[in-house]
Amino acid sequence: MRKLFLAAIATITVVTGAAVSTVPASAQFLYGGHKHCWYDDGWHGAGWYWCGYGHRHGRGWGGPEGWQGWHR
Repeated sequence: MRKLFLAAIATITVVTGAAVSTVPASAQFLYGGHKHCWYDDGWHGAGWYWCGYGHRHGRGWGGPEGWQGWHR
């Protein structure tokens, strides 16, 4: 039983570690299943976008500074 418990903890640690390591360093917040990053020059102006979507017109817009109470 102890070996099963330790194996489960190790698996959780590995999965959690992998999830954390894949978050871009610029990601500020997670909302609606998407990581959001600040872009000064995004397609809809300065604001929060899904990370990697700041220049993909029509996709990933979150909102301006203050949206969801977020500040850069």
